[in-house]
Amino acid sequence: MMDINCSERCIHEKNGKCTLNHITAITDLSSPKTNCIYFSPKNQIKDKGLSP
Repeated sequence: MMDINCSERCIHEKNGKCTLNHITAITDLSSPKTNCIYFSPKNQIKDKGLSP
């Protein structure tokens, strides 16, 4: 397991660390908004009516 620091407002971030533990589909390869290809905004969960 790798210890990856994360400062993004992402669903995979918890206490400044990335909690993503498996490879998923890439959400946005060329996003200028973030440095992470697996970035998913935290507010995306609320918009879908799912609980975190």
